[in-house]
Amino acid sequence: MANYGGGSTKICMGCGNPFMPQENEDFCFKCRNSSSSKEAEIIDYLREHPGVSILEVSRVSRLSTKILLKMAHEGRFEGLYLNKDFGYPCEQCGKLITFGTYCPECFANLKKEAKNTKNKMFVSRAKARQGQIERDKSRTFSSGMQDEISSRKNSK
Repeated sequence: MANYGGGSTKICMGCGNPFMPQENEDFCFKCRNSSSSKEAEIIDYLREHPGVSILEVSRVSRLSTKILLKMAHEGRFEGLYLNKDFGYPCEQCGKLITFGTYCPECFANLKKEAKNTKNKMFVSRAKARQGQIERDKSRTFSSGMQDEISSRKNSK
C-alpha cells in the first residue's frame, strides 16, 4: 500500500479506487454513503420479496454483490428472510449464515464455554485466597518478625 502523510491507503471494495481508511473500513466515503442511502430501499425490497437472490438485489439496487455480502455480514439485514446465496461460513463450523460471525449453535457453545471458564477462574481465585488465609493463620508473630528482619537485611 502507498503511504501518504503517515497513513496507508486501501483499495475500495466497491469501486476499486484507492482511499484513506478511517479505521477498518473497506469502502471509500462515496461507496459507504451510496450503500447507506440505499440500505432502506434494499430492506424494503427484501421484505416485499423474501428469499430473493443476491443477484436480483444487486440488479435492483445497483450495488455489487460484494457490498451486499458485506452489509449482510455487518448484520444490516438481520431478521429478514435471506436467500442462502447471501450466506458466508460460520467462523467456527463453516455452516452458512446470513448475519454475525457464528451460527446460533456455535455462538451458544462459545457463550457456554466462556461462562464455564469464568466460573473456573472464580473457583481457582477463591481457592488461592483460601490458601493464603490458611498460610497467614499458621504464621506466628515471631515468624512474621523474622521475615521482616530478613527482608530488611536483604534490601540493604
